[in-house]
Amino acid sequence: MKFPAANFVTDHPAMKIGNTLVISDLHIGITRDIWEAGISLPSQVTKMAGCVNSLKKKTRTSRLVILGDVKHMITHATRREAKEIPNFLSLINFRDVVVIKGNHDGAIESIIGKIPVKKSVSVNDYCLTHGHMNIKTKKKHIVIGHNQPHVKLKDDMGAIYVEPVWVKGRLKDGKELIIMPAFNELCGASIVNDMHFIGPIAKNLLTSAHAYLLDGTDIGALDDMPKFQRK
Repeated sequence: MKFPAANFVTDHPAMKIGNTLVISDLHIGITRDIWEAGISLPSQVTKMAGCVNSLKKKTRTSRLVILGDVKHMITHATRREAKEIPNFLSLINFRDVVVIKGNHDGAIESIIGKIPVKKSVSVNDYCLTHGHMNIKTKKKHIVIGHNQPHVKLKDDMGAIYVEPVWVKGRLKDGKELIIMPAFNELCGASIVNDMHFIGPIAKNLLTSAHAYLLDGTDIGALDDMPKFQRK
């Protein structure tokens, strides 16, 4: 899928804008919450760093923007996050990295060294921000994360599938909004069939917005999709 000066990276929750690779919602440290719920999983840091390095090579980018929620704990950094996040940053091959602060990134500055932390950043015609707070921008295109969008589908046999998606559409003010899927596949999901978006930016998205699977398939407008009642 192509947009002015930008591309979705096919089959990956990542976006290329010029020489910049954009990913969102790493939620490093989430495996502890999953462990406390009774499921033991290994650290995802090495796997995610390897994927980022592969994407750097594939997209021939030189700059990485992480669009918020690098860490999972909201208010502070756990000991696991304080260890795993610097480890992740040491494993990726990007020297130019910018972190957009998300709502889960409390105290992120204390564990990432000299990497700049910003509320938003502009790249070409795009304004990049996490999505949990309003921003002022003259850019016509806004890219956010925060929502971790998925679509919920049911086949003829009654089996239900939940798949990550991109969402692209217009805001009430006429700007274009792109909502990125989470880079960490262990994150939770907002079901776009329900138009259940969070954050002051996404809540102004028109229902004519379309959802796209990671392979680029346009699965239609949100207001045309079958609805599932949230419980």
